[in-house]
Amino acid sequence: MSGPVPAPRPAAGPDGRPHVIVAGAGIAGLTSAFLLQRRGCRVTVLESAGPENVGGRMGSVRHGGFFVDTGASLLSRRYHAMLRLAGMAGVGDRILPSSDTVGLMRDRRVHHVRVGSLPRMAAGLLRLAPFPSDLPKLMLDHVRIRRTLDWYDMSAAARHDGESVAGYAVRRGLRPGTVDHLLDPLCMLASLQDVERTSSVAPFMLLNSLLGGGGLFTFRDGVGMLPRALAAQLSVTHHARVCQVEEDPAGVSVTWRARDGTSERTERADACVLAVPAVQAPDLYGQMEEPFAEFFRRVEYTGSVHVAFGLDRPTAERAVMVNVPRAEHPALVGVILPHNTAPGRVPAGRGLVMAHFRGSWSDRHRNLPEERLVDHAREALRALRLVPEVESHTTMTHVLRPGQCVVFRRPGDYRELARLSTAWPSSSRVRLAGGDFFTQSSTHHSICSAVQAARQLSGLLLPAHLPDRSGELIPAAARTKGQP
Repeated sequence: MSGPVPAPRPAAGPDGRPHVIVAGAGIAGLTSAFLLQRRGCRVTVLESAGPENVGGRMGSVRHGGFFVDTGASLLSRRYHAMLRLAGMAGVGDRILPSSDTVGLMRDRRVHHVRVGSLPRMAAGLLRLAPFPSDLPKLMLDHVRIRRTLDWYDMSAAARHDGESVAGYAVRRGLRPGTVDHLLDPLCMLASLQDVERTSSVAPFMLLNSLLGGGGLFTFRDGVGMLPRALAAQLSVTHHARVCQVEEDPAGVSVTWRARDGTSERTERADACVLAVPAVQAPDLYGQMEEPFAEFFRRVEYTGSVHVAFGLDRPTAERAVMVNVPRAEHPALVGVILPHNTAPGRVPAGRGLVMAHFRGSWSDRHRNLPEERLVDHAREALRALRLVPEVESHTTMTHVLRPGQCVVFRRPGDYRELARLSTAWPSSSRVRLAGGDFFTQSSTHHSICSAVQAARQLSGLLLPAHLPDRSGELIPAAARTKGQP
């Protein structure tokens, strides 16, 4: 620390508006900041990266004439909070209804399934499944488990969290082909992690996002459209790395360092939202109670390598995504084909292929030169005879290699979440926003977590005489239990 922290003093301005500092300009930080600002707070967002990386894992970078998504490209119509947030941010007209045709590879052939309709999806899976007799078991378990799955609170899922996906398959007598061609792809979509390491809750959470949700959607110019729209309406300081957050009865002191690494300053505020990777939070907020700090330090992230190919034409493959089970290829998870989602997502007459690798493979190969990773992607696609257009019609390549791509929940993690999620001190002026903390590491869980953080701080900070605009906050009733 370069100097003493100033004595506590009120941070609200002369207009009486509470001041909240948000650490992190990912989708969780931007959502909480946007909602708090609409409620009447004065909000400052501090982000360690530059403006080109706004949105974090829900971002899009422009490269070679294409918007390349840094995270999930396909969004479910069950994401009601995200859809409403887009409308509030003024980009509802940038939402594109997406095709719901998904490809599942088996025996080097792509089989198509429509996921927007439950009957169509069930019929497609029955045609594809190596052992259709296993499907009733999976559907029965899904009906039983889905009642405990909630965008805002995953604690009820603890009762089903006693084994890995692989252990669940053995207990239920599921055949290896069902694990390889159904459960493994679901685990990859949820967390890029293998069935042996992932809690058995994970594939059902992913299924719940798809089944009967009314299909998929995306944004024109990529999913980063939403965080860019939020950031444009906020005060965001980029290249500002938060070093420490201290809480006292009058507010919080937030110490941050500018890009040059030499200038450091401490600001007072009435409250702070930490919207950073979970493993960083205990070191930033040294007053965090030990059970929380211990759990967040043990959170495991899966890294990833994504290779983008910009094409001078669309692919013959028409699915928006093709999943590749490990029985088909040991390294490649599959491909996302954004040009197949909706007209307007990529330039007319062009194609965009995103090749995604497994977390275990990515951890071993992430530091290879970019050209070698591009070669690995081409070799994998060639071996699978998948999207051959990358061989001779590529006009752009771009490699993304996030080290903290997604948290994967291990067996027992949901039990810990159930113990901790309701124990955060209700009077605390420091709140956590992001699915990495208490729910699931996804864009929509992160938005819902941010909604809760904003609602909690609104109740704590805003005096009763201010106009009640709480109806503008996204309602917590938009949950996954029983219905979207």
